[in-house]
Amino acid sequence: MKTIKDTKPLIKPLLRGHSHQAAFFFALGACAVLLLNAHGTRTIVATIIYSFSLIGLFGISAVYHRPTWQPQQRMWMRRMDHAAIYVLIAGTSTPICLLALSPMAGMKLLELVWSAALFGIIQSLFWVTAPKWVSSVLYVTVGCLIVPYLPELKAALTMNDVWLILTGGVVYVIGAIIYALRRPNPNPKIFGYHEIFHLLVIAGAGFHFLVIYKLIK
Repeated sequence: MKTIKDTKPLIKPLLRGHSHQAAFFFALGACAVLLLNAHGTRTIVATIIYSFSLIGLFGISAVYHRPTWQPQQRMWMRRMDHAAIYVLIAGTSTPICLLALSPMAGMKLLELVWSAALFGIIQSLFWVTAPKWVSSVLYVTVGCLIVPYLPELKAALTMNDVWLILTGGVVYVIGAIIYALRRPNPNPKIFGYHEIFHLLVIAGAGFHFLVIYKLIK
């Protein structure tokens, strides 16, 4: 059922979607480098899944946020955009599960993360109008499923890599908080809270990319 909020004209900041459009093209090149360095079935599969999730998130986000869609099309694009966040969370976890953790722990976390991501995807598709805080809590919850496995990661990775994982996670959490609160909102007509959120998503993804690049290479 449509609401007044769904059908009213959408006024977007001038820079809405520009950062994720740029990130999409950068991700294409970055993931190509990953694939060129991937060897062995396990590594190649992990790389493909991760690359699909990273490129997909930025691509869908750019396609959703740059144009001004009609209300019905906008709602469908929003569903895809929100669902892509869960795919990225699970996709980012996949190389860590398959290449850094022990087989037993890796498969356990992999099943847990993708199951939780599937729940989030279903929520995005069927309850896309959920309050922002609901989506933010779910994003953070799925992303934090890796926390109990940090001791094993500390043994398998360098401390620098562990700090990159943690830093990326903290950046994502800050972005989720800003998304939920809609603050700070410096210039709603040009660069608002959502643009800050998008930049933090890029930063968080960048930190995690560095770890995955080292794992694959």
